[in-house]
Amino acid sequence: MTDVDPTTDWAGWVHHASPLWSGLHDTLAQFQQMPEITDFNQAARAQAVCNARGGPIEFVEQCEPCGQRDYERHIFEHGQVLTRPGLWHDVFNACMWLTYPHIKAALNAVHLRQPETGQRTRASDAATVFDESGAILIGPDPRLATWLTQHDWQAAFVTHRHLWATHHLLVVGHAVLEKLANPYPGMIAKVIYQPWPAVSPNTQPELGLSCPPAGLDAEVAKRWDNDEFTRPADLFPLPVLGVPGADPANDDAAYYDNTEVFRPRRSAT
Repeated sequence: MTDVDPTTDWAGWVHHASPLWSGLHDTLAQFQQMPEITDFNQAARAQAVCNARGGPIEFVEQCEPCGQRDYERHIFEHGQVLTRPGLWHDVFNACMWLTYPHIKAALNAVHLRQPETGQRTRASDAATVFDESGAILIGPDPRLATWLTQHDWQAAFVTHRHLWATHHLLVVGHAVLEKLANPYPGMIAKVIYQPWPAVSPNTQPELGLSCPPAGLDAEVAKRWDNDEFTRPADLFPLPVLGVPGADPANDDAAYYDNTEVFRPRRSAT
């Protein structure tokens, strides 16, 4: 669980010892305190962060309500990410643009490929779910993803727990990070599995990866560009506090007996 007060302790997030922050530490460490829009724009220019059309991304203060289609259009057509200053949801969204710029641009492009019928499509829903609550499971053994997809929690978290030493869950959804201020057992991420060679943490092991492996962002973005995920059901749910190290209590195998959180898979009808 967290021991960080997100309203006062930015450094606590930077060094938070939880695998759920894996891949984000280098991004967070760019800032000495909670970033403002000018800080994000400076970082975006330094990294040459672009939208799907190759235009530079700029974070712009949002001064009035905006529907999702208009929000996404601002990004796609003008490179403007409407941002509410001081709001953790939007702060973490900006951090994700700096960490996974290709994925964020690809997700934005999914929305703009959908017909303007006034109704959302399942492909747009999938992109929204991943953008808000998504995560990427990387590692060399596809069995781990299979067990998680099948809700075989004992296999994934107990019997083969050693596999988590060579696999990482990289959170992409900024809403998941926001919830980590006050975590609860039923927190869910919607996950895609990306086969990847085993990667050892390049910082303290308890902090996970300091940044995503080189090439991962572009590889996952390509899958969204190719319309591989066309409905929310293409993403599998994962109770994130079950990841080894995310909650000290999950060292006890009985942790995974809670069927209110680690639910059996629904039978096909």
